[in-house]
Amino acid sequence: MKSRIPKKFSKTKKTFVDRISNDINSSPMSSFCAFPPEITFNGQDDKEDIVLLTRQHPAVYILKALLVIFLLFSPIILYTVLNSLLEGKMNMALWMGGSLVFILLAITVSADSFFKWFYSVNIITDERIVDVDFSNILYHKFAEAQLEKIEDVSHKPVGLLSTVFDFGDVYIQTAGTKPEFVFDSVPRPRDVQDTLLDLLELKENKKI
Repeated sequence: MKSRIPKKFSKTKKTFVDRISNDINSSPMSSFCAFPPEITFNGQDDKEDIVLLTRQHPAVYILKALLVIFLLFSPIILYTVLNSLLEGKMNMALWMGGSLVFILLAITVSADSFFKWFYSVNIITDERIVDVDFSNILYHKFAEAQLEKIEDVSHKPVGLLSTVFDFGDVYIQTAGTKPEFVFDSVPRPRDVQDTLLDLLELKENKKI
């Protein structure tokens, strides 16, 4: 499969390229995507390359997934309960109405979770970091900072699941108007941190 590493990075000796190279051909739907050619964002410069795009790790949504499964199976539970209470004289209209409510709730929870996951992205380019928080269809928050403004990068796990599935929060301290950026529950937080630090060093040395 053809490599999509921009020339300015393929010639560098920084190890972050090797660490994320296996994810170069990841789908744009992935939670961890390196050098995605199909993706752009508002304000991106012509010669600016996206190095890494991350979203929350899917494991964060395990409880939501269980809730959706429960809601989808609720009509069966409702049928059993109503059939028992009404001694076999099932009111089909009541059951169908209740089932429709559970199904609509399942669809609502699924759609809300998907849109929040898909549109809440963290972008690292060779010029800046971008943090997009999507709350709902009517509201989202967009924040960015130039690499030169970054003062410190750290990460930490966020619970037992994060240790098992290798995700965590990445904290980025900046000297800009927004003093701290947080990439919430992103996969491979160590690689995200190292990528940022390597890019920052390359930027300071004017190699990108």
